[in-house]
Amino acid sequence: MATTQEGQESSRPKSTLSPFTLVHAILLMAGSGGNLLLRVYFLHGGSRLWLSSLLQVAAWPLLLLPLSFSTKKFNLSLSVYSVFAFIGILWALDCYLYALASAYLPLSTSSLVISSQLAFTSVFAFLLVRQRFTPFSFNAVVLLTIGPVVLSMGEGSDRPEGESKGKYILGFLMAVAAAALIGFIFAFMELAMRRGKVVQTYAAAMEMQLAIGISSTVFCLVGMVINNDFQVIPREANEFGLGKTKYYLVLMGDAVFWQLSNIGLVGLVSGASSLFVAIMTALQLPFLEILAVIFLHEKFSASKGIALALSIWGFVSYLYGEKKQSDKAKKAAQQELVTIA
Repeated sequence: MATTQEGQESSRPKSTLSPFTLVHAILLMAGSGGNLLLRVYFLHGGSRLWLSSLLQVAAWPLLLLPLSFSTKKFNLSLSVYSVFAFIGILWALDCYLYALASAYLPLSTSSLVISSQLAFTSVFAFLLVRQRFTPFSFNAVVLLTIGPVVLSMGEGSDRPEGESKGKYILGFLMAVAAAALIGFIFAFMELAMRRGKVVQTYAAAMEMQLAIGISSTVFCLVGMVINNDFQVIPREANEFGLGKTKYYLVLMGDAVFWQLSNIGLVGLVSGASSLFVAIMTALQLPFLEILAVIFLHEKFSASKGIALALSIWGFVSYLYGEKKQSDKAKKAAQQELVTIA
């Protein structure tokens, strides 16, 4: 029975509307809290970049419990594990860039800029996995890319009080760099899954994330040791604006939220495509904007409003195109059945 189930899962076609994809999309959206808590960490006195990078990858042990219930262990080949361990190092570098951006930019701003990863993902997906574009997906990419450009035109209007223009610009550039790197990672991950013939199962998705998590955690720990973060953490906790207890709660909560996001990302690449992951990541934007305004009391400028509207428009365009493609495929399948009959 288990063998039959594995065979069915491995032959499951990729779809943006499948239960597998839906589950991981929910996990990704639930992980939005990681962005919020990371900004809370910096706003109230946190300053350790390698520590904040570690928080984005270190909760991978949470995957061990659900993996223990899997009927099939070790769903990946050694070569696939190795490739995803390498991806983990790239992931850690991206986390460091994002942490640097989060330290100098308001959450709503950094999120809007990083949403430009869709453009980078589109380019890398075309080059690495020959991603096909429909008029609707192309329109979505254009709209979601224009958003950060509009935002950059209002640069500095939401600069936190007391922060230099130089740091704001540095944060902006680091956000763009993080977007470019994660765009490459998404496409490279999809290529690795295709080359490694990775089956589409929950266990396989968790094992890929496990490989990423372990290597990226080691990489960040080395950075923390070199930067003397472990010696500074106790002092930083005592001086944290919300208190010592909440300091550690913020760190733990942030790590858990990021793990939800990470497994969601890997699962979406496996279940759909790197382009769809980029689209879903852009969809996080409205949630992050709302969270930033409500909980962090950040300004919501006109440029952010325009960028947000363009992002939502782009996502709706993509979903509409996907639905049309799905309806077209179903109609063709029905006609084929009628012809055979």
